[in-house]
Amino acid sequence: MKKVLVTGVSHGIGKAIAEKLCQQYHVIALDKEMPTHHFFERFYTCDLSNTHELQQTIRQIKNETDALYGLVNNAGVFIRKPLWEQSLEGWEKIIAVNLTAPYILSQAFAPLLNHGHIINIASTRAFMSEAGTEPYSASKGGMIALTHALSISLSGKVSVNSISPGWINTDESYVATVEEHAWHASGRVGKPHDVAEVVSFLLEREDGFITGSDFVVDGGVSKKMVYP
Repeated sequence: MKKVLVTGVSHGIGKAIAEKLCQQYHVIALDKEMPTHHFFERFYTCDLSNTHELQQTIRQIKNETDALYGLVNNAGVFIRKPLWEQSLEGWEKIIAVNLTAPYILSQAFAPLLNHGHIINIASTRAFMSEAGTEPYSASKGGMIALTHALSISLSGKVSVNSISPGWINTDESYVATVEEHAWHASGRVGKPHDVAEVVSFLLEREDGFITGSDFVVDGGVSKKMVYP
């Protein structure tokens, strides 16, 4: 079976991706904390905001893995605070986890991904924002730009695409309201497996033609005209 490395697998979208992919691939999982599930073959503990620790983990994975078919950069940190309450430390942590780590991982593992895939999990917040989300929105905008840049640098060798989820209900205890479902053109809010399905679809493409693209998975919300 082909091997796919997935970051941020403990909860939410990452957990759904690991669950979906483990049916067809050997999933190598990487996260800051050990998952309670077992949707993976191997697990590595790593704080993605710590560059030194990340580099050590990369060396360990390379020592134990000679080839990869996919790299799914899913791990992310979200903080929402009024602009005047945001700190430089908070900004740097979000950029480190959401953008710098995917760059480092892509650079490190691209040589192992011969005719494989890099899939970056971005966000519709790269295109639209709520107040107080500057670091997160900037990191996800950067993720999409990183995606198309990598697709050119790795042209003919690795397919690189991103997925931009909208509202994905990752809280299993939360029940969305009728109004929240109705806000979506799809008639419901998103589920983590909606994103996992797109990851699986992209990994199934073996001819390399789909690359440099961003796939919006938001139930149609970003296409909805809104008037005051």
